[in-house]
Amino acid sequence: MPQPSRRLRLIVPLIVGGLAMLIILLVATGEGGANRVQVERDAQTTPADTAAAKDTASTPARPDADAPAPSETATAPAAPPPAAKSDATPPATKAADRSLESLRMATHPVADDEPVQTLGDLDDPDRWAMELSFTREGAGVTRIPYTNIWQTAAARRQAAEYFAARQRGDTGDYSLPASDQRYVLLNEHPVSWVNAEGQRRERVISILSARSIEINGTTLDLTVAAHWTQQNPGSFTATVLNGNDEPVARIHRRWELGSGYDITLSQTFENLTRQPMDIVWAQYGPPSLIPDRSRYMDRRRFRFGYEYPESFDPNHVADVIAEGDMVMELTDAADLDQNQFWPNELSQSEGYTLSWFASTNRYFGLAVHPVLDADGRGSRSLEPLVESIGKWVQGTEEQPLIFSTLISPPIQVAPGSTHDLSLGVFAGPLERELLEDKQPYAALNMRGLILYQMSAFCAICTFQWLADILIVVLAFLDAYILFDWGLAIIGLVVIVRTLMHPITKKSQVGMQRFTRTMGKLKPQMEKINQKYKDDPKRKQQEQMKLMQEHGVNPLQMLGCLPLFLQMPIWIALYAVLYFAFELRQEPAFWGVFQTLWDWPFLADLSSPDHFFGEFKEPKSFLFWNLTGINLLPILLGVLFFLQQKYMSPPTTTMTPEQEAQQKIMRTMMIFLFPLMLYSAPSGLTLYILTSSSIGIIESRHIRRQVDREAEEAEVVQRPTPVKKKTKDPQGRAYAKMLERRKAEAKKKQSKSFKKRK
Repeated sequence: MPQPSRRLRLIVPLIVGGLAMLIILLVATGEGGANRVQVERDAQTTPADTAAAKDTASTPARPDADAPAPSETATAPAAPPPAAKSDATPPATKAADRSLESLRMATHPVADDEPVQTLGDLDDPDRWAMELSFTREGAGVTRIPYTNIWQTAAARRQAAEYFAARQRGDTGDYSLPASDQRYVLLNEHPVSWVNAEGQRRERVISILSARSIEINGTTLDLTVAAHWTQQNPGSFTATVLNGNDEPVARIHRRWELGSGYDITLSQTFENLTRQPMDIVWAQYGPPSLIPDRSRYMDRRRFRFGYEYPESFDPNHVADVIAEGDMVMELTDAADLDQNQFWPNELSQSEGYTLSWFASTNRYFGLAVHPVLDADGRGSRSLEPLVESIGKWVQGTEEQPLIFSTLISPPIQVAPGSTHDLSLGVFAGPLERELLEDKQPYAALNMRGLILYQMSAFCAICTFQWLADILIVVLAFLDAYILFDWGLAIIGLVVIVRTLMHPITKKSQVGMQRFTRTMGKLKPQMEKINQKYKDDPKRKQQEQMKLMQEHGVNPLQMLGCLPLFLQMPIWIALYAVLYFAFELRQEPAFWGVFQTLWDWPFLADLSSPDHFFGEFKEPKSFLFWNLTGINLLPILLGVLFFLQQKYMSPPTTTMTPEQEAQQKIMRTMMIFLFPLMLYSAPSGLTLYILTSSSIGIIESRHIRRQVDREAEEAEVVQRPTPVKKKTKDPQGRAYAKMLERRKAEAKKKQSKSFKKRK
């Protein structure tokens, strides 16, 4: 049989292979090929899942008490370029002519034993600051615990010993504290409500989760776990279908955890059709945080950073405003008469634009802000992403739970394009160096999150400006001179006492002299009291006249001026010690007391001293939140008693009623003031205790000095003995002659002085 030529054997296979490749390319790239694959995947969902999806699609996106709908008059911003997608994101479907009727969310089964995916590692504090645990319910976060921030000072010491032992390679005798001792910034929270039809609804709201998306007037619920798939930890995808089960849009959410306390929430909306889409995006924002364990008062707040309007600052040269004008306390936020955080009356009247929004407690904050680059460059406005911030109040009146909802302006997404909805998230401690120096917090002026203020009701009374000075002085003393926060507080006492010594000395000297003079005048004062006992007005006039004749002025004592001058420092220092994260769980005197059987005395300058021990759980008693039994407030009362003994003005000129009033004031100062400070930060009681001790020593020194001056004055003013006039006539004549000659000599001297002149 003849064999085919060599050329023919080569040509025929090439022709056949080329035809096969052409057919494959036509099938793969033909219009609707990829779409049919996606439709077949979506068609595999069970009828039950489809029915559930339709039910959730008809459910209102918000409960009755939730945030209001976005304004229809807002202008749609221009769509930014498509955001980069992770490797786990499904490939984009080519835009096609598809109906936008009967929209619903594609559903995916949720297994009961579905593993929890996380980012970060609690056992690696050198690399990660926190750990994020995720849930498919709204593609949010269920829990944010910190890797090396703890509930108590004892737990912090135990963790430090464990990590130090692990570096040495021997952890046999050490272990980490129990999991409940780890500080958790926030947890997801189940809520329930009654809708307009009287039906009770329940939902678990995860942290910063997606809430709803409105597409061409149809609102779709995004809180259902079955609406999301999770390819990788923190990477979620949800698909929107039309009535023909065709995918028309896709939503991507990807959480990225930085090395510090920064989180990037990359989220995009992808239009898969050849029609433009008008969307309104809604997601949950920062809620009210967990209150501090050892709080003396609950100061959870909602904060705003905002910019001037472009009409005032067109180039955005001014810093982001983060002052206390828009501070909203938790009690004010729980007011049901207001249904939104932003815009508010002030922002509308001044035309401010939102830059960031945050929820804070005593030491920590959770804030959303625009995404900036590593150098802090980019738009500082959230206006393209957040038009309004709604509010939803849950819980009880004593313990309100407040959720916020970030609602975008109406946005038009072009056919086949992707719109970026990404946010930056700060979830960390309110630490000065972190928020002042690190980007993007410095560019956004998020240092304003730190507010040394006891109450927004009387902001000026808490001396915020003075508190900022005090924390800088304390930090300088701790870092460069004394190397201990307890000694830094004592050093601050010495500085303040030195600056106030001239005023204190003048007051004390005036008081001592007034007391001595009034002691000498006491008999005459008693005579006046007896003489005019039935005429109080005349009695007072005579007493004042007597005091003026002898040069006595009660104002020379300066009264309680030195004490009043120190009160602003006490109040500002109270705020600093209560709110400064730098002093949280910092021991006094290098932790020397903790080396003695792990004694909790002065183990945390931001909490009470716990001399007699610390409770495992705080105990509420009247208006105190007791965490232990304390000693310093008791010593403070004793010192106040001694201070009153040395520094109180005399009661010589007081009526019995005035003496009784002063006695009551002394009693209140000795007993009531220490009671008020019983649960206050031990750093504050240490300051007042040290200041009072130095004040007593200073008072005794001034008193001895006044005593020496009085003795010297008595010696100088002691009258010299007068010689008796002689009765001898010759002696008297001789004396008169001497006096006459002295007078003549003085007269000649004055005349010669006039001639020279």
